[in-house]
Amino acid sequence: MLAGCGSERGAITAGGRVAGDNLTVYTSVPDPGRGLGRDMVDASKLAIAQAGGEAGEFGINFVAVDEGSLGAPAPPIVPAEAAERAIRDTQVIAVVGAVRSDAAMTSLPLFNAAGTLLVSPGAGYPGFTDAVAPGEPERWLPSGRQTFARVIGSDVAQADALLAAAGDGSVAVEAEAGRVAEELVDALRAAAGDRLVGDLARADAVIYVGGDVRSAAGVAESPAAPRIVFPDELTRAGLPGRLPAAARRRAVFVSSAPEPGSTPELRAFEAEFEQGFERA
Repeated sequence: MLAGCGSERGAITAGGRVAGDNLTVYTSVPDPGRGLGRDMVDASKLAIAQAGGEAGEFGINFVAVDEGSLGAPAPPIVPAEAAERAIRDTQVIAVVGAVRSDAAMTSLPLFNAAGTLLVSPGAGYPGFTDAVAPGEPERWLPSGRQTFARVIGSDVAQADALLAAAGDGSVAVEAEAGRVAEELVDALRAAAGDRLVGDLARADAVIYVGGDVRSAAGVAESPAAPRIVFPDELTRAGLPGRLPAAARRRAVFVSSAPEPGSTPELRAFEAEFEQGFERA
């Protein structure tokens, strides 16, 4: 049985098992009770249910924890507390979470040291898997074993997508502070070549790099360029719905999500999700 939408914990098992026969999968997402977070929680429930509530010989329990609000800076203690809650569960086997790279910088070393698999749908920082800065990726993997997997490309791939969305003309970059943004800016510089200009007023398009919805909305509403391109994290954070119509008309939103209905498997999942949860 799927756990109720208001519950953080539920067993999704074939029934008749004792506790020792079960393992726990966690979903660690921003705001699990509403919006994108609720969709991710319910999609995880549905995926486990479609597998018969089992993985091999084990039944699967499911728990959702709050990783902090999406689209606003969050102190590291928030994803750390979410990670510690999962790690304390002696039956935990995997976590679907770290929707943002800055959250993964806190939670990934904790999960890795505990031997817990972290599967991320959004943490694109390339240093988690490649030698970007000194000591990477080892600094994120204190156990020495690889326990991290993305279901999206890294920010190196996102740089190419952002430039494609910007069109063929000159491009300027407006970036927030921080290591995650800096690495994406470096990838954009490497891919853009002589298309990159330093003056927003002379650019045919502006690429915004960061995850703060309020800051991004301010840039979107300024007359900086005829086209403004926003990255995956801001698309997921709901920025399109927060912009006035005039700003939205000249904005382009990049997403790592598949095009809705683009494969038979996705169409079937979408239909079952809507039937089970009474929303798209």
